[in-house]
Amino acid sequence: MPGVLTTACTVSISGIGVTTTVTVTATPQAPEAHRVFVAAAVERDVVQVLRDEYKISDVGLASCPLGQAVDPGSSFFCTVGVGGRTKSVKIMVKSVDGEYEVGQPE
Repeated sequence: MPGVLTTACTVSISGIGVTTTVTVTATPQAPEAHRVFVAAAVERDVVQVLRDEYKISDVGLASCPLGQAVDPGSSFFCTVGVGGRTKSVKIMVKSVDGEYEVGQPE
């Protein structure tokens, strides 16, 4: 069967050499899906948080890197236009469910 692992071994019982085949069958676990953030969604959220939560009125477009892993404790940076200047905003990943914290622009 594809995706099934089978192995055989020799068993000795009380000094009597008995050869038998023991078949152990296991289906390999699928690797955990590598979850990544959707950059466009994070970009929209960054702009919204800066406007609504941090009360920054002159927020332009945000740009976040593609392929950022949903890995709690990790962080990455997005860039965002604020007052005609480009600023960095730190995104701190909080949970495996994709919750994250948007930092102040620097």
